[in-house]
Amino acid sequence: MSLRSRIVLAVTAVFAAVSLFTGWLMLDHAEKSLQIAFDRTTQTRADWLLSQVSVDPVILPLPTERERMQVVYYGYGQTRELFRSPGFPDKAGLGHRRRAHSPHYSYRALTSQINTEQAPDGRIMLTLAVPDMNLRQDINQLRLVFGIGWLLSLGLAFIGGYGVAGWLLRPIQSIVDQANTISNATDSSRIALPKSKDELYQLTDTLNQMLGRIRENVDLQRNFFGAAAHELRTPLTIMKTGLEVTLGNDRIGEPIKPFLTSQLDEVSRLARLLDEFLTLSRPEDAARTLKLSEVDVAQLVIKCVDQLAGLTNEYEVTIQLDLPESTMETVLTDAVKLEHIVLNLVENAIKYAVAGSSVLIQARYSTNWVIRVQNQTVRESGPTLDLLQPYFQADPLKEGHGLGLWISHRLTMLLGGKLHLNWQSFTFVSELNLTGASHQVI
Repeated sequence: MSLRSRIVLAVTAVFAAVSLFTGWLMLDHAEKSLQIAFDRTTQTRADWLLSQVSVDPVILPLPTERERMQVVYYGYGQTRELFRSPGFPDKAGLGHRRRAHSPHYSYRALTSQINTEQAPDGRIMLTLAVPDMNLRQDINQLRLVFGIGWLLSLGLAFIGGYGVAGWLLRPIQSIVDQANTISNATDSSRIALPKSKDELYQLTDTLNQMLGRIRENVDLQRNFFGAAAHELRTPLTIMKTGLEVTLGNDRIGEPIKPFLTSQLDEVSRLARLLDEFLTLSRPEDAARTLKLSEVDVAQLVIKCVDQLAGLTNEYEVTIQLDLPESTMETVLTDAVKLEHIVLNLVENAIKYAVAGSSVLIQARYSTNWVIRVQNQTVRESGPTLDLLQPYFQADPLKEGHGLGLWISHRLTMLLGGKLHLNWQSFTFVSELNLTGASHQVI
């Protein structure tokens, strides 16, 4: 539920409670006012009827068809009922219906007492009962109007509150929109501060300060990577040059040349790894670092397997290749980065494969190239999503730093492809789908 909806619901709930309470008080006051007005009218009628009563001689006015009247004379210690209308309600019947089939509703009764000038030897009391059906209809109608009005006001409050909440949250949405325009941590843009120095001003200022700290940390990180790359490139270049010069010397024996060649390949691989780290540390410059060329995927896979031949002997596993015999399809991509991805996937499969098992490497082309690397594992399954995070190792006892699959995943995204991992039934599968690359026919 959005913040706007929560605000509207909260305000509507408060409005409903307050309006219901105040409305109930007003309704109760209105009902009492109607009852008082009705009783005053009845009292006036009773007083007039009583003014027409005489004891000596006995003279009694007649009530209307709907009225019920009782006249009682109190004198000389005696009580004498002078008149009682048929169907005059008793005390238990006042305020209730007389009978279920009666067309008349409950009665409201008022008593009026005569003055001493008309009855010097006693007093006369007249009780007049009048049907209160009209009063109850007015009260029910008042309650109906109140209920409908309360529901309508509640609906209007909800609609109006939704609009007002949107207007109040507009500055926050503006902050969100400006924050979304800041694409990376190196962007020097700042969120515009509101004119009024309220809570939103403090929030915006805090976000700008946080962005400043993030940019500072990113700059420090980039400077560190740049300095580290400069310091590491120098010894790697010296080692590479030394190995190349040594290999070019005719006095080097043939048995030692394969070893020096493998060492030169490893140094070259370290140099490429260093370049990939720098590329990943500068994602905003990633597109400019791509060097696109036509790549034969099958030949690239064979080249990667040859480079890792020594590793297969060390971990006692074999490589099983399943490549198309001939294909005219190539992929337009960065050969160095694609080679690094394949090397990482194959190396990861070799390191975590069961000793004595085979690592299956397949390459297929339908609408795009798919490279699939499969190996048998000691564990039945494991967390595949975590393997795409940096510094996560499926087996801490194995050699490595938990960066291979993370680097492969980042480089795959850089090339516009997709990397899927599946680990179940003691089988780990890495599938590289080059969906975002361009393909051509040789």
